[in-house]
Amino acid sequence: MTEPPAPYLYLLDLQVARIHADEAAEFLSETLDAPMAQLERPGADRVWFQLTFPTEVEARLAEHLVKEHLPIQASQFRRNHPRDWAAFWKHHFVRRRIGRRIELCPDWDREQDTPDPDLLRIYLNPGLSFGTGDHFTTRFCLEQLERACDRATPATFLDLGTGSGILAIAAARLGARRVVALDYDETAIHHTRRNMELNHTPAIETGVADVLLDPLPGPFDLVCANILSGPLIEAASAIARTTAGLLILSGIRELEADAVAATYSNQGLEEVARDGDGEWAGIVMRRTTSLAS
Repeated sequence: MTEPPAPYLYLLDLQVARIHADEAAEFLSETLDAPMAQLERPGADRVWFQLTFPTEVEARLAEHLVKEHLPIQASQFRRNHPRDWAAFWKHHFVRRRIGRRIELCPDWDREQDTPDPDLLRIYLNPGLSFGTGDHFTTRFCLEQLERACDRATPATFLDLGTGSGILAIAAARLGARRVVALDYDETAIHHTRRNMELNHTPAIETGVADVLLDPLPGPFDLVCANILSGPLIEAASAIARTTAGLLILSGIRELEADAVAATYSNQGLEEVARDGDGEWAGIVMRRTTSLAS
């Protein structure tokens, strides 16, 4: 497989007064869809935030938006080569057990592993797709996928917003015969394919698709849409039509969970499970009406 030219990452560094730190953290996390780090030094009257974007346009727009809405003391825009981000992952990504038997493992750690029939190990090199199972939304999807497969392994599985491919790879390893992984970001699909190679799951079908613009395949026995509340609601009709059975929805802010559930209830689905961590939520819906009705 030909390696595409490595893109750059675009970093936005922000400085705010400590008294505005909570306000800034809430605004940045709720408004911007970007990985964020927060740095506080003991005794300092300032707090620093760093946000990471895949394109310069997104970073510049975010900088403009932030300056309009927050009392920013200073800001700096800069470009970083992704090799720096790869070094970050190697420092911060550690193996994680999720559910009963799924273990997410850094690919660079596999040499220390010994066979364990009780574990389903998924090896990852997240690249730029920020998918390591550390976030509640991914953990929720993996746990619900495992539970669904424990009841009856789905013959077909669709992963919308696949990111680094964790869910699609897990579904294939758990026995789904046909697995389709889609994302609107070509870089994410590239890293999904790399992770497929690491886990010997070449049969997964991958493609670039936007749930708001492109026709979606289906129906599937089990579908996971780990996106954001806005697209989940706006594309509810199209997403709901992809499932003939269970639909796992995540990437949802807790405050928006009721609205998302109500939207999908109007599409012939009923809520069967929900969980959250105080900030993010996940919902499992089940089809109660036929797709033809």
